[in-house]
Order: sequence, then structure tokens, then C-alpha cells
Amino acid sequence: MKRQNPAASALQTIEAFRKGQVWRIGELNLAVTSVGKTLVHYKRYTVNRRGIQTTLTSKTDLRNYLLSSDAVLVAE
Repeated sequence: MKRQNPAASALQTIEAFRKGQVWRIGELNLAVTSVGKTLVHYKRYTVNRRGIQTTLTSKTDLRNYLLSSDAVLVAE
């Protein structure tokens, strides 16, 4: 019987980005605002939401960033 790698199971959870998801990375929140075919628009903010910029990146880059920073899905 083959054991599944925990990082692989986290990858499966992160693969399906949806509008409205909020990820927690330490004291920082990352909110997905729009999802396209290959790109994702998101906003990163702390508790004080002043001057939040929308960032555009590829789905694979965002997935790798969330995995490397041990992000937790807070709201969907």
C-alpha cells in the first residue's frame, strides 16, 4: 500500500481556485477576486485594509506560493 504525500493532497485542494476564497498566511490574508483560464486576480491585506492593490498571477505560481508559505483556506 502506497502512502500519499501530504504535500500532494494540499496541491489537490489548492488547484481549484474560486472567486471569494480567502487564504490565511500568518497574519496576512489573500482574497481571490477573479479567476480566469490561466490567471488569478487576488488581493493581499492585513487587518487594516488601506490601499489594497489587486495582483495578477498565474494559477501555478499562486499555488506554489500558497504551498511554500503554509496557507490555510479560511473562507470559500
